[in-house]
Amino acid sequence: MPKGRSVRLFLAEGTPTGVVTAEIVNWTGHVISAPRSKLDVAIALPELQRTGVYMLLGNSLDSDLPSIYVGESDDISRRLREHEKSADKMFWDRFVAVTNKDMNLTKAHVLFLEGKLIAVAKAAKKAHVTNQQTAEFDRLPRADISDMEAFLEEIQLVLPVIGIDLLRRAAAPVVLKSDLHRPDDEAANGAAPTFLLRHERKGIDARAMELDGEFVLLAGTFGDMAEAISFGERLRSLRAQLLESGRAEQTGAGSFRLLEDVALSSPSAASVLLFGTSRNGRADWIHKESGMTYGEWKAAQVDQAVP
Repeated sequence: MPKGRSVRLFLAEGTPTGVVTAEIVNWTGHVISAPRSKLDVAIALPELQRTGVYMLLGNSLDSDLPSIYVGESDDISRRLREHEKSADKMFWDRFVAVTNKDMNLTKAHVLFLEGKLIAVAKAAKKAHVTNQQTAEFDRLPRADISDMEAFLEEIQLVLPVIGIDLLRRAAAPVVLKSDLHRPDDEAANGAAPTFLLRHERKGIDARAMELDGEFVLLAGTFGDMAEAISFGERLRSLRAQLLESGRAEQTGAGSFRLLEDVALSSPSAASVLLFGTSRNGRADWIHKESGMTYGEWKAAQVDQAVP
C-alpha cells in the first residue's frame, strides 16, 4: 500500500475562492495560492515576503493551452507587485507561491527550483510556458541538489491538491508505449487493470489502464475527430490542447492518435474524448482479462472488498 500523506489547507478569508495556503505534514515548504483579484490580501502575509519560487497562471489569446510563467525572488510579494503593474504578462489571473517555513531557502536554491519547474512544466505539455529561460541552474553542492529535488517532488505532490495540475504527467505504465496491442499490460504493471475499446466504423482503437486513481489512455490509442453538440467544452478544449502540444496528432480520415499517455478522471471522460459525444464509459470499456464491461468489473471488485 502507498504511504498516506496529510495536507493541511487553510482558507485565509474563510472561502475556497480566496487566498488558500497548503502544507504537507513533515515538509518544510509552504504554499500560497490566490486569484489575482486577491493579490492585495495575499501580499500582506509574511510568508510571501520570503525567498521562494512562484507561478503565474492564466489563459492567453495566443494558445488553446493555459499559460504559465515561473519565477523566483528574495521577496515574492515585491515581485508580484511588479507583475501587477507591468503590461509584460497580462495573461495571469492566479498565482501560486512556494516558500520555506524554516526560511532557509537561498537564492541559489530557488534558481535551481525555478529551472526545474520550467523543465517539468514543458515536459508535462499541459500549458504554454512563457519563460524564455531554458538552461537549468546547477551550481549547487551535491547534497543541496538532492534536498531541492526532494523539495520539488513535494511541490508536485501538493499542487494538484489545490487545483493546479499543470506540472503532473500521467502515471507512466512500465510497458513500451509505441505498440498499442501489447501482450500483457497487467502483468507488466502489477495489479493495474487494462481496458479495451474498439469501434471499427469510427476508427476508434483504444487501450487504457487504471493507475493511481486515474483512467489513463495509453499512447497509440486512436480516436474520432467528430464533435457532436453534446461534446462538452472541457474535453473539447483538452483535445485541442493535446493536438497543439504534440501529445496527439491527426492521422487523416477524421481520426487522431495519442502520442503520449493521457490521464482522465473516469472511463466516461475517456470515451467522450475518443467519440466526441456524450458516452457512458462504464458500458463502453471492456476489461481485458475478464471480458466484463468496466461497470460490471468495478461492481465485482466492490463485492470482493466487502468484509
